[in-house]
Amino acid sequence: MKKLRIIILAMLGVFAIAMTVTTNAVQAHASSSTTTPKALRGTWYRYRSKGHYDYVRITPHSFSFNGTKYTPYKSGAHKLKVSKWGSWYSFNKGSSGANLGQFKTEKRLIKDSYKKSLVRYHGLGTYNVYAHGKYGKDYSFKILD
Repeated sequence: MKKLRIIILAMLGVFAIAMTVTTNAVQAHASSSTTTPKALRGTWYRYRSKGHYDYVRITPHSFSFNGTKYTPYKSGAHKLKVSKWGSWYSFNKGSSGANLGQFKTEKRLIKDSYKKSLVRYHGLGTYNVYAHGKYGKDYSFKILD
C-alpha cells in the first residue's frame, strides 16, 4: 500500500511538471498586439502627382505614414495598436487615435510584371496600392459594390 501511494505521488508530480512546461510554451508563442507582421514590413511608395509620393514605413515596432510615426511607446493618438481580421491587418482601429486603415500584401500588376505590393483599404471601395519601388504611376483602384 505504501509503494502504491509513492508511485501515485510520483506520477502526479511528473504530470504537474509536464502541465507547467506545456502552459509556459503556449504563452511564449502568443503574439503581441503592438508587433507588426513580417509580411508588411519595409518602405512602400505610392505615386501621388507631379513627382510626389506617399510612403508607408513599417518596422517591427513602428508604423510611419507620410512622416507621422506611431509606436507602442507613445501615448494618445500616436500609440500603435495592431489587430488582424482575416487576411487584413488594421492599425489603430478602434483606438482614440486615427484609424490608419486596413493593410495586406498581394501580387499586383506593376510595370508589366506581378510584384509584391501593399494594399490599403481606404473605405467606400477605394484601395491604395503601395510598391517597394518608386514608380511614376498610381496603381490604386476602386471597386463599387
